[in-house]
Amino acid sequence: MAAGVTAAATTLHYALPDLIADRRRRGWAKAGVLAVAVAAAVPELRAGWDGARGSEQPDGEASVTEVFRSLPPARKAVALAPVALVLGASAGWLALVERWIFRRGQARAAAGKRWPHTGPALVYGALAGAFWFIEPPADQD
Repeated sequence: MAAGVTAAATTLHYALPDLIADRRRRGWAKAGVLAVAVAAAVPELRAGWDGARGSEQPDGEASVTEVFRSLPPARKAVALAPVALVLGASAGWLALVERWIFRRGQARAAAGKRWPHTGPALVYGALAGAFWFIEPPADQD
Protein backbone atom coordinates (compact mmCIF):
# COMPACT_ATOMS: atom_id res chain seq x y z
CA MET A 1 0.00 0.00 0.00
CA ALA A 2 2.77 2.45 0.90
CA ALA A 3 4.41 1.99 -2.50
CA GLY A 4 1.19 2.95 -4.29
CA VAL A 5 0.55 5.93 -2.04
CA THR A 6 4.15 7.06 -2.46
CA ALA A 7 3.90 6.79 -6.24
CA ALA A 8 0.59 8.66 -6.34
CA ALA A 9 1.73 11.34 -3.89
CA THR A 10 5.00 11.93 -5.76
CA THR A 11 3.19 12.16 -9.08
CA LEU A 12 0.65 14.58 -7.66
CA HIS A 13 3.37 16.64 -5.95
CA TYR A 14 5.25 17.24 -9.18
CA ALA A 15 2.10 17.62 -11.34
CA LEU A 16 0.50 20.25 -9.09
CA PRO A 17 1.78 23.24 -11.12
CA ASP A 18 -0.43 21.99 -13.97
CA LEU A 19 -3.43 21.74 -11.65
CA ILE A 20 -3.08 24.73 -9.30
CA ALA A 21 -1.70 28.00 -10.65
CA ASP A 22 -1.65 29.96 -7.36
CA ARG A 23 1.67 29.42 -5.58
CA ARG A 24 0.24 29.67 -2.04
CA ARG A 25 -2.56 27.19 -2.72
CA ARG A 26 -0.09 24.87 -4.41
CA GLY A 27 2.11 25.01 -1.28
CA TRP A 28 -0.82 24.05 0.95
CA ALA A 29 -1.78 21.25 -1.43
CA LYS A 30 1.80 19.93 -1.38
CA ALA A 31 1.78 19.99 2.43
CA GLY A 32 -1.43 17.94 2.41
CA VAL A 33 -0.01 15.45 -0.08
CA LEU A 34 3.09 15.07 2.09
CA ALA A 35 0.98 14.47 5.21
CA VAL A 36 -1.00 11.72 3.47
CA ALA A 37 2.17 10.08 2.14
CA VAL A 38 3.86 10.11 5.55
CA ALA A 39 0.74 8.76 7.28
CA ALA A 40 0.55 5.90 4.77
CA ALA A 41 4.23 5.03 5.21
CA VAL A 42 4.30 5.02 9.03
CA PRO A 43 3.00 1.44 9.57
CA GLU A 44 5.60 -0.09 7.24
CA LEU A 45 8.39 2.08 8.63
CA ARG A 46 7.42 1.12 12.17
CA ALA A 47 7.55 -2.56 11.30
CA GLY A 48 11.04 -2.05 9.90
CA TRP A 49 12.17 -0.13 12.96
CA ASP A 50 10.80 -2.81 15.30
CA GLY A 51 12.70 -5.46 13.36
CA ALA A 52 15.87 -3.41 13.53
CA ARG A 53 15.48 -2.89 17.27
CA GLY A 54 15.12 -6.63 17.77
CA SER A 55 18.44 -7.26 16.08
CA GLU A 56 20.20 -4.39 17.81
CA GLN A 57 21.58 -6.35 20.75
CA PRO A 58 23.62 -9.34 19.63
CA ASP A 59 25.42 -11.35 22.30
CA GLY A 60 24.14 -9.23 25.22
CA GLU A 61 25.96 -6.07 24.10
CA ALA A 62 24.54 -2.65 24.85
CA SER A 63 22.31 -1.27 22.11
CA VAL A 64 23.29 1.78 20.08
CA THR A 65 20.46 3.69 21.77
CA GLU A 66 21.78 2.85 25.25
CA VAL A 67 25.32 3.85 24.31
CA PHE A 68 24.10 7.17 22.87
CA ARG A 69 22.01 7.91 25.99
CA SER A 70 25.07 7.35 28.20
CA LEU A 71 27.08 10.07 26.41
CA PRO A 72 27.39 13.52 28.01
CA PRO A 73 25.56 16.34 26.15
CA ALA A 74 28.77 17.74 24.61
CA ARG A 75 29.67 14.36 23.13
CA LYS A 76 26.13 13.94 21.82
CA ALA A 77 26.50 17.25 19.99
CA VAL A 78 29.78 16.12 18.47
CA ALA A 79 28.25 12.77 17.51
CA LEU A 80 25.24 14.47 15.89
CA ALA A 81 27.22 17.16 14.02
CA PRO A 82 27.94 14.95 10.98
CA VAL A 83 24.29 13.91 10.88
CA ALA A 84 23.19 17.55 10.91
CA LEU A 85 25.70 18.36 8.20
CA VAL A 86 24.47 15.55 5.96
CA LEU A 87 20.82 16.48 6.54
CA GLY A 88 21.52 20.13 5.77
CA ALA A 89 23.41 19.26 2.59
CA SER A 90 20.63 16.89 1.55
CA ALA A 91 17.98 19.57 2.07
CA GLY A 92 20.01 22.08 0.05
CA TRP A 93 20.57 19.60 -2.77
CA LEU A 94 16.88 18.69 -2.78
CA ALA A 95 15.90 22.36 -3.02
CA LEU A 96 18.18 22.79 -6.04
CA VAL A 97 16.75 19.72 -7.74
CA GLU A 98 13.17 20.84 -7.02
CA ARG A 99 13.87 24.24 -8.56
CA TRP A 100 15.43 22.65 -11.63
CA ILE A 101 12.43 20.33 -12.09
CA PHE A 102 9.99 23.23 -11.78
CA ARG A 103 11.95 25.44 -14.18
CA ARG A 104 12.18 22.59 -16.67
CA GLY A 105 8.39 22.20 -16.52
CA GLN A 106 7.93 25.94 -16.98
CA ALA A 107 10.22 25.86 -20.02
CA ARG A 108 8.15 23.00 -21.44
CA ALA A 109 5.00 25.08 -20.82
CA ALA A 110 6.53 28.08 -22.58
CA ALA A 111 7.31 25.83 -25.55
CA GLY A 112 3.59 25.01 -25.79
CA LYS A 113 3.67 21.52 -24.29
CA ARG A 114 0.34 20.41 -22.79
CA TRP A 115 0.58 19.24 -19.17
CA PRO A 116 4.30 20.10 -19.01
CA HIS A 117 4.78 19.05 -15.38
CA THR A 118 2.58 15.95 -15.44
CA GLY A 119 4.59 13.87 -17.93
CA PRO A 120 7.81 13.93 -15.91
CA ALA A 121 5.75 13.62 -12.70
CA LEU A 122 4.53 10.21 -13.82
CA VAL A 123 8.15 9.05 -14.18
CA TYR A 124 9.12 10.47 -10.78
CA GLY A 125 6.11 8.79 -9.16
CA ALA A 126 6.92 5.41 -10.69
CA LEU A 127 10.51 5.65 -9.46
CA ALA A 128 9.47 6.69 -5.96
CA GLY A 129 7.01 3.80 -5.71
CA ALA A 130 9.61 1.34 -7.00
CA PHE A 131 11.99 2.20 -4.15
CA TRP A 132 9.65 0.40 -1.73
CA PHE A 133 10.40 -2.87 -3.51
CA ILE A 134 14.18 -2.70 -3.12
CA GLU A 135 15.24 -5.29 -0.59
CA PRO A 136 17.60 -4.11 2.15
CA PRO A 137 21.00 -5.76 2.17
CA ALA A 138 21.21 -8.97 4.18
CA ASP A 139 23.20 -8.99 7.42
CA GLN A 140 26.68 -10.35 6.94
CA ASP A 141 27.81 -12.36 9.91
